[in-house]
Amino acid sequence: MIEVLALRQQWCRPGEPILWCERTTLGVEFDVEGLDRSGEPQRSRGARTAFGAVGKAAGTVLGVAEAVAGSDGGSELIDPPVGVVFGPGPDCSAAHALSRVPENERAGCWVLTPDRLGWASIREEAAEPEESQGLLGGAMRFGRGAAKFARDLATQQPDHEPGVAVPVPRASPQLEIARSEIVEISAHQRKFGNGYKWHKPWYLRVRLSDGSGFDLGRSEDESRAQRAVAMARGSL
Repeated sequence: MIEVLALRQQWCRPGEPILWCERTTLGVEFDVEGLDRSGEPQRSRGARTAFGAVGKAAGTVLGVAEAVAGSDGGSELIDPPVGVVFGPGPDCSAAHALSRVPENERAGCWVLTPDRLGWASIREEAAEPEESQGLLGGAMRFGRGAAKFARDLATQQPDHEPGVAVPVPRASPQLEIARSEIVEISAHQRKFGNGYKWHKPWYLRVRLSDGSGFDLGRSEDESRAQRAVAMARGSL
């Protein structure tokens, strides 16, 4: 993936390998004591929704993908969140880290190395024409949902002229957590109720020392989550 090259050139330290990387949007659901699913202080239980990450400390909404699934079955089903932030309280490390990411830096990559976990926004240096079908074209335009991006990535191929250098996008680090703060990397299955297209997705779980953490890399397949774990541990 071209974003891996961008991260190696612009973010990694000399000799620092990338173990695992996922291109996505920073749209997460919160499973944090005292916060609702959007990351706001918990008030009451409303309709089932999936929200983008919320910068609680800065009051910044990092992208909202809201859908209501009524009991009458008339509403459309939604995908499980691409990621989940969990923790023992609003001031936990994971929620605090996300709160520092600006709203306009929410499209990019999660990246894990032997030294740290990071989030970097990815932006193209030069916009492709609207009709372009290349990998660096419309599929990666800012604001596209992770599901749309995944579908495009699976069906499109790079479209560059032979002998012409592939333009490398700009990687801007927005979040960084030292590997020494990570106490667990594992595969974790979450259970979601009515309103979702599939109810038991698997994630790559990254747990921090204070008990908070991130469930990343959503997948329907346990083997894919286990492979991500092996990559994150440097076994592949």
